Amino acid sequence: MKSISSSIFGRLFGHPTKVIIKTEGIRVLLNSRATDISWQALLSPPTFTRGLFGQTLSFTTKEQNYVLSKLAYNCAKKQKNDCERFWAESNKQRLEDLLAKINQLISRRYLRQSHWQRIHGAVQQEYKRWFPWFTASKNTAHIAKLVKLLAKYQHWQEQDIARCRAAYIDRQLKSYRLFFDKVESNPLTARQREACVIDDDNNLLLAGAGTGKTSVMVARAGYLLSSQQARNNEILLLAYGRKAADEMDQRIKDKLATDKISSSTFHSLGLNIIARVEGQKPNLSLFAENEQAKVQWVQRCLENLMNGQAPYRHVLVEYFSQYYYTEKDEFEFASLGEYYQYLTDNDIRSLKGDKVKSFAELSIANWLFNHGIDYQYRSDYAYNLRTVEYKQYQPDFFLPELNIYIEYFAVNDKGDSAPYLDKVKYLAAMQWKGKIHQQYNTQCIALTYAQHKKGILLSTLAKSLKDKNIHCTPLADDVLLAKIKESGRVSALAELFAKLIGLYKSACLDESAEKSIIAASSDVAQTQKAFVLVKPILRAYQKKLSQGNEIDFEDMITKALAYVESGKFIAPWRYIMVDEFQDISEPRARLVKALRDSRKGCSVFAVGDDWQAIYRFSGADVTLTTGFADYFGPTTQSELDQTFRFNNKIGQLATDFVSKNPAQINKTINSLKQVNAPAVSLLRKASLNLQRDENSVSEIVNGAVDEVLTAISAKVKKTASVYLLARFRFQLPNRVALARLRNQYPLLSIETHTFHAAKGKEADYAVLLGLTRGQHGFPSEKVTPAIVDALLAKQESFKYAEERRLFYVALTRAKERVYVIADMLEASPFVSELLAEHDIEVDEFTISVDQSIVEQISCQLCETGTLQARTGHYGAFYSCSHFPRCDHKEKACAQCGSAMTKKRYSGFKSCLNASCETMLPLCQQCGAEMVLRKGRQGEFWGCSNYRGNEQVSCKNTVPAANIKWPA
Repeated sequence: MKSISSSIFGRLFGHPTKVIIKTEGIRVLLNSRATDISWQALLSPPTFTRGLFGQTLSFTTKEQNYVLSKLAYNCAKKQKNDCERFWAESNKQRLEDLLAKINQLISRRYLRQSHWQRIHGAVQQEYKRWFPWFTASKNTAHIAKLVKLLAKYQHWQEQDIARCRAAYIDRQLKSYRLFFDKVESNPLTARQREACVIDDDNNLLLAGAGTGKTSVMVARAGYLLSSQQARNNEILLLAYGRKAADEMDQRIKDKLATDKISSSTFHSLGLNIIARVEGQKPNLSLFAENEQAKVQWVQRCLENLMNGQAPYRHVLVEYFSQYYYTEKDEFEFASLGEYYQYLTDNDIRSLKGDKVKSFAELSIANWLFNHGIDYQYRSDYAYNLRTVEYKQYQPDFFLPELNIYIEYFAVNDKGDSAPYLDKVKYLAAMQWKGKIHQQYNTQCIALTYAQHKKGILLSTLAKSLKDKNIHCTPLADDVLLAKIKESGRVSALAELFAKLIGLYKSACLDESAEKSIIAASSDVAQTQKAFVLVKPILRAYQKKLSQGNEIDFEDMITKALAYVESGKFIAPWRYIMVDEFQDISEPRARLVKALRDSRKGCSVFAVGDDWQAIYRFSGADVTLTTGFADYFGPTTQSELDQTFRFNNKIGQLATDFVSKNPAQINKTINSLKQVNAPAVSLLRKASLNLQRDENSVSEIVNGAVDEVLTAISAKVKKTASVYLLARFRFQLPNRVALARLRNQYPLLSIETHTFHAAKGKEADYAVLLGLTRGQHGFPSEKVTPAIVDALLAKQESFKYAEERRLFYVALTRAKERVYVIADMLEASPFVSELLAEHDIEVDEFTISVDQSIVEQISCQLCETGTLQARTGHYGAFYSCSHFPRCDHKEKACAQCGSAMTKKRYSGFKSCLNASCETMLPLCQQCGAEMVLRKGRQGEFWGCSNYRGNEQVSCKNTVPAANIKWPA
């Protein structure tokens, strides 16, 4: 025992102090009072500081800082080493315990981010106790090894953590090598094994098509049990649907020989949580399992509101008349054809059923309908103006009872037409129409795009009629709705509202959130009106559920989520594994996160592939996968990069195709099977312009499917599986047609699936049908109603992002070869992209002339339509596929009747038939065909738009000898 006394100055001018240094601690005697402090209580060894009046001794505990001044001048030399030695000996065990815990944790468990945070916090705290004094100390060599290890942990970087994790993975892979060899029919790959062992707080496994993700789910569960990291009841497996959950259960039973781990759907999980909290299972509404019954109930509710409440009826009439469609500005389209395509794809029709050519015309037509004014849309003018070159003039509207015409002109307030129209020609046509009405003394009301944009189109129409002493009164709402109901729009709205109820409930909106949804929607007015209409139905729906003490699917998630977040339910699971994570919605992801947070040490293991995210329409949000770490926190991401399904040529094409979207996660998928030749074949064959119904699939009727199945049959020696796939169910052969195919091709096991239904399945060969453009084409061009779109995950900026992923899913169903069937005259842009940018087989099937020259017979007026052969009063001609909206026509070749093109030679129109050499010069002034005529000076070419002295007449002529024909 050694002591330190006060210096002479301390004895004369301070309080006499004595400090006794013992092996168990420090005793301070001050003013006859003794204070004992153990070495363990000190945060670090005492420090000695020499001053003018003696040494100052300082030390700190958790509760207090001690500063003892004016001590003997030589005390530091005598006692400092002892203090450091005694403190180190007393705190050695604490350091050993910490380092032992760290070693145990990193050697026996995967180093999770949360583990490292706790380790780092403890290490930092202990590091402050030993440094910097330890580096200068001379009496601590016996514990130097321990302190250096502490310093090592203190300075760990990301690479050190990665090294630690890699060492753990390596040890586990060696220890459980036999398990991973035997758990599945074939030994797991290195990536699959690593995915089973990796166990961060949050884990995302990106599993591409055919890479064996289900094997990993099963093997991971088995590994957790085998390594005694989890018991059966601590593992929760979540699947997207009941069928997937049942399949997972069977795999676990077969591979792990246990039925004590069961898979659950999100809905059954929610139901069980609710039952545990409430003490009994709630009643499940009929609407949860019978969507049609829900739609029928919504329609009855809608009709009751419509019939019983005049204000509701009035808003409904407004909605059908003005907000039923999502309007797009006709001036913002790249071409007239794209505008017509939008109108066609979204089936833009007036309340009377007319396929109008613009949204302004839609407004005019509906206003006339609502005011009970009979009209004819684009009927022939009262006076015959037909010529050989021009069809009969057809004003936009004719009001037969009032003998008044209405013309809508697409010109803005500056007098400009849409950018894709020839302004000179359009203004000339406007002038010609005005003169015609003057010449024949017919009344015509002219309306414009400028008025439509300013919102005065209909008031201008009403004023024009009033100026003609025609007073218009709107029909009663009930009369209008009776007529609207006949069109089927009420039933269609009921289907929309049935879907909206689920989306609205899932979104858990309060008043503020609802306002934000409306403000951010693509069509604020439409969304606002739709909310007004759907809210009374939603209230009635919730009342019905409450009265029956029932819940629906949305309640299963939202109520369960509320119970978990409020702490009424604590997750019993330590390992939550989610399959098909790319299909998850935000409420479900939120439930997973809440379950994780409710149980200390719980981890999430999500398996998915953002390239196969195809369910936005049902609430899925792909950004929960691409931004997984942003939502769940620090994450370890791994990949399965080897596919056991398709060959390298299918894989390369599919990967290149889907990877165009930069918002997706870059991945490499390596194929086990390698081939040298292209494995995607294109069969180009003209469709037969069939009326779509359940008994007519174009690719069946035109023989294309038979050509493909014959080709496949010639390749196989034993039974092979074939999928016929299409975007929509109606594009697939019915039972009768399928039975015929199965009977005709006995070596082929043929099944039909939609692209969505085929996800997760595989066959030897896949045949893709329905690859057209348009509303029921692929990619689908139909616009989602603004209110539905507002309640779904945010739309991706990349064009056709989800449809592109859906095509990837279709392409990756086949093991051996994919067959793509398309009529190039109306082919999907995806087919055109395959043809232009990818290595595909184009010579396996013969191709007709019209399929090989499709780029040369596009419509010259709207640009996106293709010319189709027709016959009229004046013989053969070609008209636009956008008819009746686009009424452009081209004369057929006078020699052979084939289509002609203006694209082959500049300034000339030539026959596309290779065996016909017909060629006509084009007018250099107006672009029309030239006609060979004879005059006083001999033969000359004159413009076919010659109209004598009329203003629109083109009088351009060229002597025949001056024409420079292409070589």
